[in-house]
Amino acid sequence: MIELLNIRKTYQMGETEVHALDGVTATIGDGEFVAVIGPSGSGKSTLMNIIGCLDLADEGEYRLNGRLIDDYTERQLSEIRNREIGFIFQQFNLLPRLTAYQNVELPLIYQGLPMAERKKRVMESLEKVGLANRMHHRPNELSGGQQQRVAIARALSTHPTLILADEPTGNLDSHSGREIMNILKELHKEGRSIVLITHDHDIASMASRQLTIRDGRIEHDSAAGGAS
Repeated sequence: MIELLNIRKTYQMGETEVHALDGVTATIGDGEFVAVIGPSGSGKSTLMNIIGCLDLADEGEYRLNGRLIDDYTERQLSEIRNREIGFIFQQFNLLPRLTAYQNVELPLIYQGLPMAERKKRVMESLEKVGLANRMHHRPNELSGGQQQRVAIARALSTHPTLILADEPTGNLDSHSGREIMNILKELHKEGRSIVLITHDHDIASMASRQLTIRDGRIEHDSAAGGAS
């Protein structure tokens, strides 16, 4: 599913060049649950942006589902994000004036799905995260854990091939964080591919595989038992 070959990304910070990614090579297969773990500034957010087609690498090759992404236009990248990748963010990114139902429905409207299909998918997704009975509530009427579950439902509604979770428990208490991780583990059991970005070793340990990134390089891959 995900093939990264010698990925490099450099940012200009004033007169200084920052090598956010410095030759990252990794493969993540269909149905894997992988945690990318590293401290602040390690490059994990940059790696997430490239995997999620939010940014392009300066050098190297990125293939998603067998397609070389490096030369895609912004329109093509947007199409992939909308149809193939489900995003879950630390800040939830829910629209405050919309209900839970409407927040989950929004990407399906962008896809141009008919109303009956949208309703079916929204209800299925909200039921999966246990929030069908809260579908008419707005974000400020939901707890942090419930808001994140709405965000997961929104990610699921498009039937993505990949779920990309960026610090999904970062703004939650420990109980709500465990609930979110249990949902992600259930989704993995159902065969979904999940890439989790985190700085928390306890959270990372719940994934089936851990990639440790430091100074823009993969320092350790638990599947290989050593550095890559």
